[in-house]
Amino acid sequence: MKKFLFLFLILPICARADWSVKPASNPNAPGKGLAVAHGGKPVAHFVFGEGQKKPFLHVYGTKGELLTNPGAGPDGKDFGRYPHHRGIYIGWRVISGGKQYDLWHIHKGEIMRAKEIKSAKASKDGVKIVADIEWRTGTVGKSDDLLIAETRTLVISKVGDATQVDFHTELAAAANLTLGGDLQHAGCHFRAHTEVANKSTKYTSYLWEPEGKKAGNGKILSKEWKWNRLQFPIGGNWYSATQFNSPHQPVEELSWRDYGRFGFFFKKDLKKGETQKLAYRFHIAPSEAPQLESEPPQVSKQQEKTWRAAAQSAYKNFVKSLK
Repeated sequence: MKKFLFLFLILPICARADWSVKPASNPNAPGKGLAVAHGGKPVAHFVFGEGQKKPFLHVYGTKGELLTNPGAGPDGKDFGRYPHHRGIYIGWRVISGGKQYDLWHIHKGEIMRAKEIKSAKASKDGVKIVADIEWRTGTVGKSDDLLIAETRTLVISKVGDATQVDFHTELAAAANLTLGGDLQHAGCHFRAHTEVANKSTKYTSYLWEPEGKKAGNGKILSKEWKWNRLQFPIGGNWYSATQFNSPHQPVEELSWRDYGRFGFFFKKDLKKGETQKLAYRFHIAPSEAPQLESEPPQVSKQQEKTWRAAAQSAYKNFVKSLK
């Protein structure tokens, strides 16, 4: 921990053109982090450190409002619906040595520690953050054993009015283990602010590709998932959050909930020393309000058509970027 704090304290403010990244406390909640701004306005905040059980990324709206779930208040106490869902994050229920360690809820003593911020740089096009993160048994294993050594790379930029987040990670197994659990409690996910759940879950809506077949609440089966788009309100404004899935990695199911949490899921056995690489892209952008007059308002067929075409075009650009 002392080594990490030293690295954090000497990390310089990095600014280039309109982009900047600098060390900053997590606003209104525990933890340190890196504040990302464009043109002096907050865009994102990579949160980690004391008081946080897992590193995650906050994203801000055009009015500076927080769009993602903080999970905890200034007093450090959890609040809101499912507070372990925080921002853009990743986690699994890890099975190793005949025991299960819940690196999703992280409520029995497990922990993800940001060991080192290897790089935090701004360029004319955006900000790139590289962090080494340890997934540990914590007090569950009593010996605080290392399960996974993660290298997480976040590239934050702008595409039109959308904030683009490229989330690339390498999960290196420190022991023979299984990335287990189920689709509602594992994977790389986006969680909208708890305000969305408090307002009414009837105000959210989803689009996905391929359309797939619903199998119960929040579960859709496919091994060819391309993207998923959430439409949600914050304050008096409407936003969308779209996650794009790389065609070069495992995927089994799409997980979604009408309170504003979604992501892609798979199970995988990893031998000690084996690494699973993952690449996702997120677009978070202001959105047109639903056109059909009702309470709550409903998305029109024309809006669905327009948004689907835009997401499909963005997906193609994502796939090209991976080559």
